[in-house]
Amino acid sequence: MKTKRYIISSVIILLLFSVASAADTTMVYANQLNHYYQFGGWNRFSAEFGKIHVYNGISNSSSIYSETSRLKTQSDITADVLYAFTPQFRFGLTGKYFLFQNGQTYHAYDYDQGRLGIKGDYKKNNYTIMLENGFAGETRLGIRDMGWYGGLELDRSSFGLLFYPELDWDYSQMGERRNFTFNNKISFRVKQSSRLKNIFTAGLMAYNREYYVSREADTEERLNMTTYLRNDLYYPLSKNVAIDYKAGFTSSSDGLGFSYYDEKVTRSRQFLTLENDVRLHAKLGDFKGYIGFANNYKQSRTTATNENISLPSDYIFNKNNVLARLSWQISDRDSIYVNYLGSLLYYDTPDTNNYDDRDELTYSFSPMWQHRIDKYTTMSLGGNLFLHHYVYLYHQRSAQNHWNRVFSIRSEVNTNIPERIRWSSKQELYANYFVYDHEDSAFVHVQSMVFRGLKLQQNIQYYFSSSLFLRAYMFLRIEDNGVLDWENFIQEITDSKYTIKCELTPGFKRKKWNVAAGPVFSYRKDYRYTDMSTRTESYHSLRLGGLISLQLSNKLTLHYRLEQIEQSGASRVYNQSGSLRFNMIF
Repeated sequence: MKTKRYIISSVIILLLFSVASAADTTMVYANQLNHYYQFGGWNRFSAEFGKIHVYNGISNSSSIYSETSRLKTQSDITADVLYAFTPQFRFGLTGKYFLFQNGQTYHAYDYDQGRLGIKGDYKKNNYTIMLENGFAGETRLGIRDMGWYGGLELDRSSFGLLFYPELDWDYSQMGERRNFTFNNKISFRVKQSSRLKNIFTAGLMAYNREYYVSREADTEERLNMTTYLRNDLYYPLSKNVAIDYKAGFTSSSDGLGFSYYDEKVTRSRQFLTLENDVRLHAKLGDFKGYIGFANNYKQSRTTATNENISLPSDYIFNKNNVLARLSWQISDRDSIYVNYLGSLLYYDTPDTNNYDDRDELTYSFSPMWQHRIDKYTTMSLGGNLFLHHYVYLYHQRSAQNHWNRVFSIRSEVNTNIPERIRWSSKQELYANYFVYDHEDSAFVHVQSMVFRGLKLQQNIQYYFSSSLFLRAYMFLRIEDNGVLDWENFIQEITDSKYTIKCELTPGFKRKKWNVAAGPVFSYRKDYRYTDMSTRTESYHSLRLGGLISLQLSNKLTLHYRLEQIEQSGASRVYNQSGSLRFNMIF
């Protein structure tokens, strides 16, 4: 009860603050799942009093496990008070406070930082430049450091321009420690009336963090630097044919300096990423689609100044994809869609003691037919064929080579008669065959498995009048698992289960608010098979309860569910979950 009072009080305080500040936007939320709570909110305020411009932002995100009252919270407060000397130039005071507390780790990672300084910004010819500087202090592991900070921002965000520079620099000196973040980006954007589009982007990001790792003021330092190039080109070859080409290059270095048996050592990890995606789009009458090729290459290399330091495995990741999509508008009521993916992955580890090296081959084929029955009802029928082959290159793991074959067929019917009924019916039949390449005779040391299922789902909302409605949700899933002999295509079933869910919620709506409440029911039963025809119950679960939902325009949303749960091998328990959101725009 003490925890619940704390949560309710926190939410009320946030609400009172948001109303008192006459904020532009305020949001307060609370989510609950039995003894675990999440709550918080944010508030943005902006106002102009003549030449004085005031900006303020507050955000909080917290969670608590009530049985032990362990609280984890993060808060961020910013404030600016600027005086407009001219329409282009403003100058004034700025402040920021950040707090992170983690009671779940007994405050080992608690951290806070406060800043107070001066700030100025200048706008001209679509450019905006901002400078700030001031005093700062932070606390980590109970150690308090004082120092100073400085920041610079530059951007040019107006649409229709060719050149877009962006700079975001931040530097701070806290005692003997220094931290910085540099984020620099330039982009060139070309767009012509001939539909030609091209965006080229280059960037450099760097950050350095020096932080305490013990209360005796031992420190670690992490330095990351990343450079990247991006290009996005859309080039029309003719009226009906065009090329879409995306390319990217990223190089990053992640360095860590720390103490290793009283010796200062460093570990550095280099990452390289190359991406290419080219697609040929075409449209001919009722046909349209594309065919393309994509490549994703990644490489990792790790080094350390001390050979005894344990290092993560280096790797080379090279994935090539062939993609295609075709759509055909057969008539005003019928259309067909087909998606295809063929993929080949090479994964290589230079370390000869690592046996993860493998090839992966993937095929995916997904056709779908859509049909409009009348102006209120549509239906679709589709399926998917997914084949995935794992092949380990070293004999030490070759026994794990396997095929994963997934087959599914699904249908959906949707009816929407305004102010009368909304109905969605979904059906799916699926099977997953997990087959090892090397096994003994049928059912002797067999690891291959088959997983099959049937899923049926109904969603109905019926309006008795413009204000009174009834929602119904029904769900049925039947599944089984078994040992599989793929060569002879026979199964030895091992277990099965079925799940039923029902919800019935009458409701009332008027203008911008509605409320609904009703009972919920779900039942699950699992079986174990001693042979093909004999089964015994292994588990069951029965849930009975109710739910309520309330919405007042976009200002207040409430969902709450309470269920009584009875399950085999456990005493009766009650499960509650819900969420509350309050949003106000002034």
